[in-house]
Amino acid sequence: MMAKMRMGPKGQVVIPKMFRDDLGLKPGASVVMDYNKNKLVISKAASDFVELAESIAKSSPKVKLTMEDIRKGYFQQLDERHARIHRQ
Repeated sequence: MMAKMRMGPKGQVVIPKMFRDDLGLKPGASVVMDYNKNKLVISKAASDFVELAESIAKSSPKVKLTMEDIRKGYFQQLDERHARIHRQ
């Protein structure tokens, strides 16, 4: 799918509804932008470590992530969230 959009005076571009729906983007969602060879790619940001690890693993066959790597990162993320909550 492709869509042509106009940039507003503040440099803002609206992501078309069909793309937002397809990606499951809701108001306040985070996106990641990547500039490569004259192209701007906007992707849905990973919501947690497991999703991030899976997207990295899928993006390159050279990346070798085991389920153990993903589990360790996931539990590390949980520990960090727990610590952050208790500091508040």
